[in-house]
Amino acid sequence: MNNIIWMVFISVLLLAPAAGYAEHDSFGKMGVVPPKISQSAPDFLVRNLKGKMVKLSDFKGKVLLLNFWATWCGACREEMASMQNLHTSLQAEGVEVLAVSIDRWNEDRIQEYVKVNNYTFSVLLDQDQKVRKQYHVMGLPTSYLIDGEGKIRGYASGARAWDSPDSQDLFLSLKDDGSSNDLPVERFSMRVD
Repeated sequence: MNNIIWMVFISVLLLAPAAGYAEHDSFGKMGVVPPKISQSAPDFLVRNLKGKMVKLSDFKGKVLLLNFWATWCGACREEMASMQNLHTSLQAEGVEVLAVSIDRWNEDRIQEYVKVNNYTFSVLLDQDQKVRKQYHVMGLPTSYLIDGEGKIRGYASGARAWDSPDSQDLFLSLKDDGSSNDLPVERFSMRVD
């Protein structure tokens, strides 16, 4: 009997840390790079397509996919449908999609593109590219995953299938675990000027 108790005890000790790394496993499956250190997402103020001024901090308490894109970017357009599916599937769970357009002079083109494709997630305008620079975006599409505490939890460069089961698991894990202290320290860190 004592052997069985010891086996159960050892199994629990060995498997408990694995549960904490489930999020990291989802990061790897999605090609999302976690930050080296816990960092708050820089706040910003931009206009949305309806003309309303919006701050990132307005979404505090929500898990965010902050995506930088442009109408002329083929890879950006490729992933937009999956962003809409993610938005539709998980908005009720507290997950929001914020698509920051860096198109400079094409607001009508952005409006038309969003309307034709029936996108209902928030589209924000960064025509002066201040937010792009603030987030050090070099290529498109670029996405940041931000938890409900406003901490950057991951970064992805290039198109992703944001509506995949792995992606949904990842966003739900960020919702369930607001702590960013358990992330492994490796690879990505946002420059602080």
